[in-house]
Amino acid sequence: MAAEITSFGWRVHSARRLDNLRSRFFSAGALIAVIDVRKAEAQGLKAIAELSRSAAEGGIAILALVDSGQDRAIVGQCFDAGATHYLDFANVAADLGQAIKYAYRFVENFRGGADRAIHEQSLLTSADLQWSASLGSGTDYWISENLLAAAGEIDLRKYPVTGIYRALSREEKKRARGAMGRLRDGARQAAIPHRFNGRPVLHHLHEADGRIFGRIEYLAKGEEADDWTERDLLSGLQNSASTRSWIQDKLAGGSQLTLIAISIKNFRMINAAFGRHAGDQLLRIVGRRLMEYTERHYRGPNLVARLDGQNFLIALADIEEDRVSDFANDLIGSIFSNLLLEGRPINPAVRAGVAIGDSNSSEKTLIRKAVLALAEATAADAVPIHFSTVSEADVHLEEVLERELAGAMGRGEIVIAFQPQIRVDTGQLVGAEALARWEHPEYGLLGASTLFSVAERAGAMESLSPQIHKQALTLAAAWPDSLGFLRLSINVTAGDLATSGFDKDMLRQVDIAGFDPDRLTLEITESELIGNLSESADKLHRLRRAGIGIAIDDFGTGYSSLSYLKELPVDYLKIDSGLTGDISGSEKDQVVVRSIIDMAHSLNLGVIAEGVETEAQLKTLKEQGCEFFQGFLRSGPLSPDEFEAFALRSN
Repeated sequence: MAAEITSFGWRVHSARRLDNLRSRFFSAGALIAVIDVRKAEAQGLKAIAELSRSAAEGGIAILALVDSGQDRAIVGQCFDAGATHYLDFANVAADLGQAIKYAYRFVENFRGGADRAIHEQSLLTSADLQWSASLGSGTDYWISENLLAAAGEIDLRKYPVTGIYRALSREEKKRARGAMGRLRDGARQAAIPHRFNGRPVLHHLHEADGRIFGRIEYLAKGEEADDWTERDLLSGLQNSASTRSWIQDKLAGGSQLTLIAISIKNFRMINAAFGRHAGDQLLRIVGRRLMEYTERHYRGPNLVARLDGQNFLIALADIEEDRVSDFANDLIGSIFSNLLLEGRPINPAVRAGVAIGDSNSSEKTLIRKAVLALAEATAADAVPIHFSTVSEADVHLEEVLERELAGAMGRGEIVIAFQPQIRVDTGQLVGAEALARWEHPEYGLLGASTLFSVAERAGAMESLSPQIHKQALTLAAAWPDSLGFLRLSINVTAGDLATSGFDKDMLRQVDIAGFDPDRLTLEITESELIGNLSESADKLHRLRRAGIGIAIDDFGTGYSSLSYLKELPVDYLKIDSGLTGDISGSEKDQVVVRSIIDMAHSLNLGVIAEGVETEAQLKTLKEQGCEFFQGFLRSGPLSPDEFEAFALRSN
């Protein structure tokens, strides 16, 4: 069957058994599953059901090959199991080639057209470990860059055609000779299981147009990964659950473990620029490179995992501490250089956090220390790798806060503070920014950075943001009539904007609170890239038509400031405190701030400066034409009662 489909021009991965079927299918990047149900109905239906769990979200086609002459009910059973197409060989006109073409049309439509589907497949193909050679010639050959990079000690430049064969064991060479014999005897495809640089692979071979083509597919790694339920389907690496078990076992066995948590900081920007499927392919390439690098450069027990999203983890048992820094730096320099997507070089901003533990550590605490170190590296742009310095007590505190957050929201411990916003030229109070705080009964008042980082890790942002918005609007609506001129600014994240119906929910909250939408400004946190810019723009346009103002927060520190100005309906720019901090003394900072202000004015936008702490900074902002400011020069964040008193005095 595989040979016949190969003759139609398709790249084929074949499997005789159900073992790890779903995992192998998705790690191969396949788009169509052809499942032969004839004379194997129970196994065939099970295979269909196994793949159909991801068919809808993955946009794959499942073509069932049946014979209704043997079982009249089989077509319906395949449909119930999740097949998207079928071919009935009881029909003498059944055409397998055409059936696959129809199935592929389904895939094209799901993925947005033929060009998009072809593009995605080209990305998958470019990452394959492939080679080809002309039959009977040792000089006409081609080897993919990925295969050359993965070859390790196998010298494919010296022995391009026979290099892999030379490294095989006696039994593996026997299998290879048998496969080549089958090709010479007329078979169009063969596959050889063997080891490649110590890792089990399946080597797919096929012959076409006088050439032999080879493609290497990595299989699960030995006894540690026989069960693909322990694997991340996208990258083929270990998943979070199996990682925790591995770390737990190694710590219990007395090993010292070094964890290196790695993240692609600008992955959202890459996803937005190249598309989600290209981003997925980048994660596959990075995962493969991490695995290959680790196995080449560390011979001790190790594990490479994908934790979630763009985050990876490498665990090394008993590596000398003085080697860790060099290993981590060399790994990042090697893995993330010379990466291409769509033929264009990309420059991922990579950060890493390192934590070291021994048998006195728990796997949960050790992983948390590595993740917290990664968060610090991500926040500090100048330092790509951060070694954990947090204590067990600090990690314990983080865990306590995560557990208590949901209850804190229910108990009313999440409170609002208002920071006044002032006119630069007159000193008049014009409004306030609502800032969230956690009034913890044991640890006191916790700031927004702690609150939101805990909420992010606890997966509570979706419920936290609406609660903060509701509280701020309700409090502002209760201001005295004499303060009815004040504006309210509330913060909106990219996650908020991505929520379905965000604009309608916001307008409903404004209406319920009884707050005038003409006095409301939404501040979009620019450092978090908006994924679907056009969809977000539509929502913001609807809110703006209702009278709500739009500001870009932290302007100049994020990824796509200019595209935001072009696409979004913006009324104000907020200059980040990091840019205003030194403007009274630094000529460069003055030039940057002045250019932002001039650009904003040329676009008829207002400008608000954050973090103003000195009269010299305020004087410089006034000279440069900035309209509004906020900062400790006039007031820090105030409780609702304190702000009302401050506002009445100002008025």
